[in-house]
Amino acid sequence: PESEVDGSGGDVSTNIESSFYPDWKYNTGTCLNDGNEPTYMKINKAWVSESLEKCCSRFYSGWNYSKCMNLQGSGLWYVSHLNGKCVTDCVEGNGPTCGGLANPTSDTLYSNPKSCCKSELSYQLTEFCEATSLGSTCYAGTGLYYRGDTAGKEVCVRDCNQSSGDSTCGGLVKESNIILHETAKACCASQYNWIDVELCSARSTETPLEKYWPDKSNSKCRKDSEAPTSDLSVQIYDTAEECCTSGIFWLSKDTCLASSDVISDSGTEATGSNKFYVDWVKGQCVKDCIGPAPCGGLAQSWDPLYDSGTICCTRIPHVLGDECIFS
Repeated sequence: PESEVDGSGGDVSTNIESSFYPDWKYNTGTCLNDGNEPTYMKINKAWVSESLEKCCSRFYSGWNYSKCMNLQGSGLWYVSHLNGKCVTDCVEGNGPTCGGLANPTSDTLYSNPKSCCKSELSYQLTEFCEATSLGSTCYAGTGLYYRGDTAGKEVCVRDCNQSSGDSTCGGLVKESNIILHETAKACCASQYNWIDVELCSARSTETPLEKYWPDKSNSKCRKDSEAPTSDLSVQIYDTAEECCTSGIFWLSKDTCLASSDVISDSGTEATGSNKFYVDWVKGQCVKDCIGPAPCGGLAQSWDPLYDSGTICCTRIPHVLGDECIFS
């Protein structure tokens, strides 16, 4: 303490000590010792501490303690709603993520940008918010799948930058309300349940689909990897025979397979039953086979088949003798 001498020659102790008090008037987030504490603090010394450390410990506990002890900022994170991201509590310009000194009264401090994003910017996708807050220029997205409407696609797309050149990318997801899925199949099953999940998944990943779809306008089945369907609502079948049986049901399976230029499940081309049926256009009995007469082509599903030409000819008794069998 310093002392002064009065007129009588005696010493008068002024007891001037370091008096730190919490700055709640200007909210600087620290303790001051400039002698300008409010009157009530001067009267009640309980508000005053003998050191900055003691004052900070008492009135600015937790993460605010670091802020109190260092006027350059705590280095922790807080939200900048104006910029739509989290920033570091440090003097703006002192670092790429510095957003200025946090307000100890209104700004909650977080140990990392991810925690800040989750708590303060929940409407943003956490990974996107974190990358934006860190100023990352190499953030490539999560790589997960989401509904492709916003990207102008009819199937699922990936959360990645379209500028990467990957045509399965739909753009970076920014909003947390967009549902992300681990796989294309999971996305398709959830978001496009009216499309066959195998077809949707193949279109989403842009991979060939080795399955069949019924081309009803041309009465044949087509392999999607060779002739991709543009109608995503079409039924998909594992094999050509299933496709012909269920999808082109108005033709016989063999006729459908033959017109589709595909091999049957047995590994052979459709050749017919070698039985006979009536070709009403020719007015003769013909054999259910492909080749020269008496083959008349493959029978349709509605054509009754007969074990022999003789039995078949009983169906057209007005045609006599050898004229009954196509030759």
